[in-house]
Amino acid sequence: MAATLRRPPRPISADILGDLPSTIRVVFISDRQRTGGWLADALVKESGRQVVLEEIAGAAAGLARLRDEAFDAILVSHERGELNAVELVAGCRAGGSEEAIVVLGNQSEQQMAASCFAAGADAYVCAHTTTTQNLFWVVARAVQRHELTRDNRRLKLAERQRLQRERDEAERLLVQQRALISDLEAIQRGDEPHSGKTAAPRRGHVH
Repeated sequence: MAATLRRPPRPISADILGDLPSTIRVVFISDRQRTGGWLADALVKESGRQVVLEEIAGAAAGLARLRDEAFDAILVSHERGELNAVELVAGCRAGGSEEAIVVLGNQSEQQMAASCFAAGADAYVCAHTTTTQNLFWVVARAVQRHELTRDNRRLKLAERQRLQRERDEAERLLVQQRALISDLEAIQRGDEPHSGKTAAPRRGHVH
Protein backbone atom coordinates (compact mmCIF):
# COMPACT_ATOMS: atom_id res chain seq x y z
CA MET A 1 0.00 0.00 0.00
CA ALA A 2 1.37 3.39 -0.96
CA ALA A 3 2.42 5.59 1.88
CA THR A 4 0.45 8.77 2.42
CA LEU A 5 2.62 11.84 2.21
CA ARG A 6 1.76 14.63 4.65
CA ARG A 7 3.05 18.14 4.25
CA PRO A 8 5.11 19.14 7.30
CA PRO A 9 3.64 22.02 9.26
CA ARG A 10 4.90 25.43 8.18
CA PRO A 11 7.25 26.86 10.81
CA ILE A 12 6.26 30.03 12.58
CA SER A 13 7.87 33.00 10.85
CA ALA A 14 10.55 34.81 12.83
CA ASP A 15 8.99 38.08 11.67
CA ILE A 16 5.68 37.09 13.23
CA LEU A 17 7.31 36.07 16.50
CA GLY A 18 9.44 39.19 16.59
CA ASP A 19 6.42 41.49 16.36
CA LEU A 20 4.57 39.76 19.19
CA PRO A 21 4.86 40.53 22.91
CA SER A 22 7.35 38.30 24.72
CA THR A 23 4.42 37.02 26.78
CA ILE A 24 0.96 36.66 25.24
CA ARG A 25 -1.83 36.84 27.78
CA VAL A 26 -4.89 34.88 26.66
CA VAL A 27 -8.24 34.37 28.37
CA PHE A 28 -10.29 31.33 27.33
CA ILE A 29 -14.02 31.72 27.96
CA SER A 30 -15.32 28.17 27.88
CA ASP A 31 -18.58 26.24 28.12
CA ARG A 32 -19.09 23.12 30.23
CA GLN A 33 -17.84 20.87 27.41
CA ARG A 34 -14.74 23.06 26.95
CA THR A 35 -15.35 23.24 23.22
CA GLY A 36 -11.96 23.78 21.62
CA GLY A 37 -10.29 23.40 25.00
CA TRP A 38 -7.63 21.03 23.69
CA LEU A 39 -6.55 23.70 21.22
CA ALA A 40 -6.27 26.32 23.95
CA ASP A 41 -4.23 23.92 26.11
CA ALA A 42 -1.93 22.99 23.22
CA LEU A 43 -1.44 26.64 22.35
CA VAL A 44 0.35 27.11 25.66
CA LYS A 45 2.67 24.15 25.08
CA GLU A 46 3.41 24.25 21.37
CA SER A 47 3.24 27.85 20.19
CA GLY A 48 6.95 28.61 20.51
CA ARG A 49 6.06 31.67 22.56
CA GLN A 50 5.27 32.13 26.22
CA VAL A 51 1.48 32.04 26.41
CA VAL A 52 -0.23 32.63 29.73
CA LEU A 53 -3.71 31.12 29.56
CA GLU A 54 -6.49 31.93 32.00
CA GLU A 55 -9.71 29.95 31.68
CA ILE A 56 -13.10 31.33 32.72
CA ALA A 57 -16.28 29.25 32.64
CA GLY A 58 -19.39 30.95 31.29
CA ALA A 59 -20.20 34.15 29.42
CA ALA A 60 -21.15 36.24 32.46
CA ALA A 61 -17.97 35.40 34.35
CA GLY A 62 -15.93 35.98 31.21
CA LEU A 63 -17.37 39.45 30.60
CA ALA A 64 -16.85 40.35 34.25
CA ARG A 65 -13.19 39.29 34.02
CA LEU A 66 -12.67 41.36 30.90
CA ARG A 67 -13.98 44.43 32.70
CA ASP A 68 -11.30 43.96 35.36
CA GLU A 69 -8.27 43.27 33.19
CA ALA A 70 -7.04 43.54 29.62
CA PHE A 71 -5.61 40.61 27.65
CA ASP A 72 -3.78 40.26 24.36
CA ALA A 73 -6.32 37.78 23.01
CA ILE A 74 -9.66 36.17 23.87
CA LEU A 75 -10.63 32.62 22.91
CA VAL A 76 -14.35 31.85 23.14
CA SER A 77 -16.07 28.46 22.99
CA HIS A 78 -19.23 28.29 20.93
CA GLU A 79 -21.80 25.64 21.79
CA ARG A 80 -25.41 25.86 20.67
CA GLY A 81 -27.84 26.19 23.52
CA GLU A 82 -25.13 26.80 26.11
CA LEU A 83 -22.64 29.50 25.19
CA ASN A 84 -23.47 31.73 22.25
CA ALA A 85 -20.09 33.10 21.21
CA VAL A 86 -21.61 35.45 18.63
CA GLU A 87 -23.62 37.26 21.30
CA LEU A 88 -20.66 37.29 23.67
CA VAL A 89 -18.38 38.78 21.02
CA ALA A 90 -20.95 41.45 20.20
CA GLY A 91 -21.19 42.28 23.92
CA CYS A 92 -17.41 42.55 24.20
CA ARG A 93 -17.17 44.94 21.28
CA ALA A 94 -20.12 46.99 22.50
CA GLY A 95 -18.33 47.34 25.83
CA GLY A 96 -15.23 48.73 24.13
CA SER A 97 -13.07 45.59 24.10
CA GLU A 98 -10.12 45.95 21.73
CA GLU A 99 -8.52 42.55 22.25
CA ALA A 100 -8.13 40.02 19.47
CA ILE A 101 -11.08 37.58 19.65
CA VAL A 102 -11.09 34.08 18.15
CA VAL A 103 -14.11 31.79 18.38
CA LEU A 104 -13.63 28.01 18.76
CA GLY A 105 -16.52 25.76 17.79
CA ASN A 106 -17.61 22.40 16.38
CA GLN A 107 -19.45 23.78 13.35
CA SER A 108 -17.65 24.31 10.07
CA GLU A 109 -16.17 27.66 9.13
CA GLN A 110 -18.73 27.95 6.33
CA GLN A 111 -21.50 27.79 8.94
CA MET A 112 -20.04 30.16 11.52
CA ALA A 113 -17.36 32.47 10.12
CA ALA A 114 -19.65 35.13 8.63
CA SER A 115 -21.76 35.61 11.77
CA CYS A 116 -18.63 35.73 13.96
CA PHE A 117 -17.03 38.36 11.74
CA ALA A 118 -20.24 40.39 11.75
CA ALA A 119 -20.26 40.37 15.57
CA GLY A 120 -16.68 41.66 15.68
CA ALA A 121 -14.58 38.52 16.03
CA ASP A 122 -11.24 38.32 14.27
CA ALA A 123 -11.63 34.68 13.29
CA TYR A 124 -13.62 31.48 13.69
CA VAL A 125 -11.75 28.18 14.03
CA CYS A 126 -13.34 24.74 13.75
CA ALA A 127 -11.94 22.57 16.52
CA HIS A 128 -12.32 19.42 14.39
CA THR A 129 -10.31 20.56 11.38
CA THR A 130 -7.67 23.01 12.59
CA THR A 131 -4.26 22.51 14.18
CA THR A 132 -2.48 24.15 17.08
CA GLN A 133 -0.09 25.87 14.71
CA ASN A 134 -2.95 27.25 12.64
CA LEU A 135 -4.60 28.58 15.77
CA PHE A 136 -1.36 30.28 16.77
CA TRP A 137 -1.10 31.90 13.34
CA VAL A 138 -4.67 33.15 13.64
CA VAL A 139 -4.12 34.52 17.15
CA ALA A 140 -0.75 36.05 16.25
CA ARG A 141 -2.13 37.87 13.22
CA ALA A 142 -5.11 39.15 15.20
CA VAL A 143 -2.92 40.40 18.06
CA GLN A 144 -0.66 42.18 15.58
CA ARG A 145 -3.61 43.75 13.79
CA HIS A 146 -5.09 45.14 16.99
CA GLU A 147 -1.70 46.41 18.18
CA LEU A 148 -1.23 48.19 14.85
CA THR A 149 -4.69 49.72 15.18
CA ARG A 150 -3.86 51.00 18.66
CA ASP A 151 -0.52 52.39 17.44
CA ASN A 152 -2.23 54.21 14.57
CA ARG A 153 -4.79 55.65 16.95
CA ARG A 154 -2.04 56.91 19.26
CA LEU A 155 -0.17 58.46 16.32
CA LYS A 156 -3.30 60.20 15.07
CA LEU A 157 -4.03 61.53 18.56
CA ALA A 158 -0.45 62.78 18.93
CA GLU A 159 -0.67 64.46 15.52
CA ARG A 160 -3.96 66.16 16.41
CA GLN A 161 -2.45 67.40 19.68
CA ARG A 162 0.63 68.71 17.85
CA LEU A 163 -1.51 70.58 15.32
CA GLN A 164 -3.64 72.03 18.10
CA ARG A 165 -0.52 73.26 19.94
CA GLU A 166 0.74 74.88 16.73
CA ARG A 167 -2.62 76.60 16.16
CA ASP A 168 -2.66 77.84 19.77
CA GLU A 169 0.89 79.14 19.47
CA ALA A 170 0.14 80.87 16.14
CA GLU A 171 -2.95 82.49 17.65
CA ARG A 172 -0.96 83.64 20.69
CA LEU A 173 1.74 85.20 18.50
CA LEU A 174 -0.90 86.89 16.35
CA VAL A 175 -2.54 88.41 19.42
CA GLN A 176 0.84 89.67 20.63
CA GLN A 177 1.63 91.12 17.23
CA ARG A 178 -1.67 92.95 17.05
CA ALA A 179 -1.18 94.31 20.57
CA LEU A 180 2.32 95.53 19.68
CA ILE A 181 1.08 97.27 16.54
CA SER A 182 -1.73 98.86 18.52
CA ASP A 183 0.72 100.09 21.17
CA LEU A 184 3.04 101.58 18.56
CA GLU A 185 0.15 103.41 16.92
CA ALA A 186 -0.96 104.70 20.32
CA ILE A 187 2.54 105.97 21.09
CA GLN A 188 2.68 107.75 17.76
CA ARG A 189 -0.61 109.49 18.55
CA GLY A 190 0.57 110.35 22.03
CA ASP A 191 -2.08 108.14 23.64
CA GLU A 192 -1.68 105.52 26.33
CA PRO A 193 -0.84 102.12 24.83
CA HIS A 194 -3.69 99.60 24.85
CA SER A 195 -1.45 96.98 26.42
CA GLY A 196 -1.55 98.93 29.67
CA LYS A 197 2.02 100.15 29.53
CA THR A 198 2.20 103.88 30.14
CA ALA A 199 4.09 105.80 27.53
CA ALA A 200 6.90 108.06 28.73
CA PRO A 201 5.58 111.57 29.51
CA ARG A 202 6.36 114.15 26.93
CA ARG A 203 8.74 116.81 28.23
CA GLY A 204 7.10 120.28 28.08
CA HIS A 205 8.77 123.63 27.36
CA VAL A 206 10.26 125.52 30.29
CA HIS A 207 9.08 129.10 30.38
